[in-house]
Amino acid sequence: MQQSSTHFGNNLNNIPASYISLDQNNVLPDQSTVHIPVAAGGPPLLPPLVRGQNIQSGPYTLTVTNSMVLERERQNQEIYRFWLAQQRRNLGGTQTDEDYFAEFKSSKIRRNFITKVFFILFLQFLFTALYVSFFLFYPPARDFINRYWYLWVIAMTVFICSYCSISITDCGRRQSGWGITLLLLLTLAESHLAAYISIRFQVEVVLITVGTTAAVALLVSIAAIFFKFDFTMWAGLLSILGVVLLMAVVLLTVLMMYTKISVIITVFGVIGALIFSLYLYFDVQTIMGGRKIQLSPDEVIFATTQLYVDIIGLYRYLLLLIGGSTRT
Repeated sequence: MQQSSTHFGNNLNNIPASYISLDQNNVLPDQSTVHIPVAAGGPPLLPPLVRGQNIQSGPYTLTVTNSMVLERERQNQEIYRFWLAQQRRNLGGTQTDEDYFAEFKSSKIRRNFITKVFFILFLQFLFTALYVSFFLFYPPARDFINRYWYLWVIAMTVFICSYCSISITDCGRRQSGWGITLLLLLTLAESHLAAYISIRFQVEVVLITVGTTAAVALLVSIAAIFFKFDFTMWAGLLSILGVVLLMAVVLLTVLMMYTKISVIITVFGVIGALIFSLYLYFDVQTIMGGRKIQLSPDEVIFATTQLYVDIIGLYRYLLLLIGGSTRT
C-alpha cells in the first residue's frame, strides 16, 4: 500500500496548478500533504469548467459561474476518489466509507437499504414456497395447473412486462405504489412459473434442489461480499452470457421437440446455473455498494427484484441439473 501511495504522489507532482482540487480538505490516503487531482490520470473525468465560459445547454447559452466550477470540481473528485478506492482494494487495502458514492457514504443508510432489500426478499420467497407447496402436495391443485397449462403463458407475459417496467422506469425501480404493484405481480408470476416446473419432478428432487439452491446462493453471496474481485467492472461480459443463455434456451426448446436425450437437459442445467450464479454475484455487489457500479438507496424495489429473479432462475436450472431424466 505504501508503494502505491508513493506512486500516486510522484504522478501528482507533474499536475498543473489549475488542475489541483479547490477543496483543501480532500486528500489522498497516506498522503496528507497532496491534494486529489481532478483532471489527470485515473478514470475519465468530466470536462473542467472555467468561470465566464459560455456553454450550450439545449436552446440556451449559459455563462459558467464560480459555483458551477466548484460543483464540477466536486463531481470529478468523487469520480477520482472512487477510482483510488478501487486501486486500494486491488492492492489489498481495507474498505472505508470513501469507497462509496453519494448517500451510500453513510453506513446507516447502507444498513437500512440492505435490511429492506433482504426483508422484502424473505417475504417473496416465503410466498413462493407456500405457492409451490400448494400445487406440489395438493393433488387437485396439481390437476388444475396441468389442465389449465396455458396459464404459464400468461404468467410469463406478466413476468416479462413487470420485470421490464421495474428495470427501465424510475417509478418502477423505486419505493412507490406503482413499483410495489409491479413487484407483487412479478412475484406472483414467478411463483406460478416455479410451481408449473416443479410439479414435473418428484417431490424428493424438488426438496433437494431447494436445499442446493439455498446453499449455492449463500456461498455466492458471501463470496460477492468478501472477495476483492469486482465483477461489476465486467457488466459487458455478463450481458454476453445472458444472450448466450437465451440462445441456449431456444436451441434446447427445439431439440426437446424432437428428442428426449437427458444429457442435453443436464448440460443446459449446468450452463444456466453457472450464469445465474454470476448474475447473483454481480447483483449482490451492486447492492452492497463500494464497487464500480452500485445502486441508489432509493432503488429497493429494483434491488429486490434482481436478487429474487437470480435465485429463482438458479433454482430452475438446478432443478434441471438434479432432476435430469427423473421427471414425472
